[in-house]
Amino acid sequence: MWLETTPFAVRRTVLALAGALLLTGLTGPAPTSAAPVALTSLMASPAQGTWRTLNGTEVTIAPCAEGLCGTLSWVVIPKKNAEQCRATDKQTFASLMLDYSNPDKALQTRPILGLNILTLKPTSDPTSFTVKVYNPEDGSTNDAQLFIMNGNNTLRIGGGCLGTMCVQSQDWPRVPDRPDAPNFTCEGGQ
Repeated sequence: MWLETTPFAVRRTVLALAGALLLTGLTGPAPTSAAPVALTSLMASPAQGTWRTLNGTEVTIAPCAEGLCGTLSWVVIPKKNAEQCRATDKQTFASLMLDYSNPDKALQTRPILGLNILTLKPTSDPTSFTVKVYNPEDGSTNDAQLFIMNGNNTLRIGGGCLGTMCVQSQDWPRVPDRPDAPNFTCEGGQ
């Protein structure tokens, strides 16, 4: 091969030029209008995935127009409604699971299954987020903090402390995604 017999300085120059051509796609310099892309935007957030709440309901966090959103992907029907759930056709019962407590009357007919209840905003720490939490049980929206811990296997959500008053935190374990989500179960509610 000719590259093996050429002087070292020439080989280094040829290899450098070849690398530059490969980096520019063999078409010359990159267009000046190309915007740089942050490496973090190409990697999945440690918050992405499915998390089990204290009552067994599951929330799946995925990219959305607002950044990252958490939707109800598996709903555990409370014990007080379990008998009605079991006695009703599943599709019919699902059609009754609406956002009745929403203060906006126009949103009270939206389904609970797949409902966005978390909107996460990143902080300078990739495992910490500020989050808006929508509670479909009472229609309230609250600000909280969210942390990914224990090797990305635990989501801690809570409000932190102000002076001596602290908002209770919850730890949610990571669970496998369900192939049939969003869905619900009539069993196991509290």
